[in-house]
Amino acid sequence: MIVKLAAGLALFVVAAASAADRFVLIMEGAAVKDNHTGLIWEQTPGPDHVFWIDALTHCDTRATGGRTGWRIPTKEELAGLVDASRHDPALPGGHPFSNVKSAIYWTSTPSAKDPVLAWHVSFFSGEVATDGKHLNRRVWCVRRGDTP
Repeated sequence: MIVKLAAGLALFVVAAASAADRFVLIMEGAAVKDNHTGLIWEQTPGPDHVFWIDALTHCDTRATGGRTGWRIPTKEELAGLVDASRHDPALPGGHPFSNVKSAIYWTSTPSAKDPVLAWHVSFFSGEVATDGKHLNRRVWCVRRGDTP
């Protein structure tokens, strides 16, 4: 699958067989392990809207599922959840996530071309693009699967 980033850029994503094979609820349902990437996602992203600078530390104090070590995902990590064939939300059918708004979520990736911009992912359209760091956006926390 190819996810369009912006201005002719693309991210190549290898699709898993199905959402049921790819995603597994863990931590008593508080988190989801992505068997394709090994990452662990919050099962329910938080409702907060924050500036990009605040998003960078937003996940640091999370203890979702009784676990710490949460962080904001990179552009590639968050875009890896997108199913470009779906919209509103742009997630694979049968995914186990709850309360994923068809909104824009920050990534930790700043723009290499303009210091006032950072990358985000729209879960309405699946679009991956840059936006002004001064804007309020949602945050979806992630952690590595091999950390305690």
